[in-house]
Amino acid sequence: MSPRVRAKAQAPRLLLGASSLELPARTTRDRALEVAGRFREPESLAVTLVKALDAGAEAVYSGPSSTLRAALAELRRPVPVLARLPHTPPSEDLFHEPWLTRDPGDDSAAWNSMRASLAGLSMPVAAMRGDLAARIAGRMEQERDTLGAKSIAGLAVSSPLTDLALAAGNAKFFDQVLRFGRARFGGLAGFETRNLGYLLSQLEAWGIEPDFVIGPVNPRGFGMVPGPAQVIAAVKRLGIPVVASELRAGGTVLLADGARYALENGVTGLLPELVDLDDVAGELRGLSALAR
Repeated sequence: MSPRVRAKAQAPRLLLGASSLELPARTTRDRALEVAGRFREPESLAVTLVKALDAGAEAVYSGPSSTLRAALAELRRPVPVLARLPHTPPSEDLFHEPWLTRDPGDDSAAWNSMRASLAGLSMPVAAMRGDLAARIAGRMEQERDTLGAKSIAGLAVSSPLTDLALAAGNAKFFDQVLRFGRARFGGLAGFETRNLGYLLSQLEAWGIEPDFVIGPVNPRGFGMVPGPAQVIAAVKRLGIPVVASELRAGGTVLLADGARYALENGVTGLLPELVDLDDVAGELRGLSALAR
């Protein structure tokens, strides 16, 4: 059994999700296009980010996004970013590692490769064994730098990689990534998953306690795997902080109703996406009051 890893930082209570700017969102195509058009100009997104922080959001949850990077560059005020890494667009093979094949004549590429190697040295034994966590550490470090964020609030391992390691029963991956994430991303580290009930139960069995887990919780049971009853039972029983995503169940319930349901069933925090919000400041202010 993997050694117990105790949480060292407070789980977020309210995040603004910006992943829908780059990745497919669970909403209608018309809604996705509407939101993408609304934030096509970086100034528009920059203003929205400031309003979100003023309304109670603790950080923006996102992976590397040219749209987010441009918006952050518009601001003098630091915007805390909880980094969703590695970046995994639908077309990507997780085992394709482009940083290993960069042009050696490219100075920036050489620097990035060196950073990747140094990141791997934070887990030297794992690196020698070729473990998944060591293989991915350099990539996460490189992608952190491409976020353009002046303030990193922590690391959330993206769901494709989390769920791959979960399916493989790779306890060592979860243990090592938590240690790496806390050391290199400001002390806060957790996991995003599409299999919340399974992940929480397995983490308990392994004795591993992340600072938080992000996963779907909503009144319709949308995306709640293996099922709503099992997920809620695990959330209430295990005490691992859960930040609820998919609050609107693909747009079928009101945001406030989804948030109340999640909080009443034991979640610690809320993660509304930009596609879930019409009045960012007003709706986040309401969620902030609920999450207190």
